[in-house]
Amino acid sequence: MRWLGVVLGCALWLTAPTVFADAADAHYRLAKTLRAEGRYEEALAEIDAAVELRPTYAQGHVTRGSILRRLGRYEEALKAFERGIELQPKDGRAYGLAGAVLLRLDRPKQAITYLRKATQLEPDHKNHWLNLGVAYRRAKDNDAAIAVYQKALKVHPNDPQLLNNLGVALRKARRYDEAIKAHERAVDADPYDPALARNLAIAYRGAERYKQAIPIYIKAIELGDGGPPDLLFDLASCYEKVGNTEMAVSTFEKYIRAVKKSDPAAAERAQRAVANLKKK
Repeated sequence: MRWLGVVLGCALWLTAPTVFADAADAHYRLAKTLRAEGRYEEALAEIDAAVELRPTYAQGHVTRGSILRRLGRYEEALKAFERGIELQPKDGRAYGLAGAVLLRLDRPKQAITYLRKATQLEPDHKNHWLNLGVAYRRAKDNDAAIAVYQKALKVHPNDPQLLNNLGVALRKARRYDEAIKAHERAVDADPYDPALARNLAIAYRGAERYKQAIPIYIKAIELGDGGPPDLLFDLASCYEKVGNTEMAVSTFEKYIRAVKKSDPAAAERAQRAVANLKKK
């Protein structure tokens, strides 16, 4: 009987890890379901149970981090992603998520380290490249951001978001002709995105190509259901630059109506511009 007890004890010891693993997987699957439904607190409780049963569960920690991020608990999310990376150092997604959280925490230099690794491990994941470019921009290294977007476009040719971000970075560098080409390609790739049209118009205006900017501003306003009021101000300025006083006045007046309540000082400045135009 003693021998039988030893055998039974061994059998229970051997099957225990499998039981815990199955339970951990069940909690993990439920956590993902709850996360997809937006039930983040419940999802967190399930993923906590999963990693408690299996502390070395790399994907469990990464999923836990993604749930904490949705809850706005960024420091805790970062620790969860770092634990996932520690357990599975070649998981590009974990590096990318850690970098994205660091951007949320306004720590771009740290984010760069994680996001560079993410692009190396998962070059096909476009968001890693987008976030890396943003991190360099926030770290005040615009040239590095340009290089990142150019490299990313070799992997993701004609991607409108990458082209748009490249155009913005080139515009900040006052490389207007290159910026315009990038923005034109972005608009060609996605002609119905008002943000892409807006940035192309801004690039034309920066290059003092006002006649070309005008129809693009109009398109951006139409696509964006009116768009931000600043578009009207910029459009009015372009009309003024090309000598179309009537349209400049009319557009400034639309801008004044749009911002009169929200920004009285801006409305007053535009009113002075209208008054000066009417004197001409």
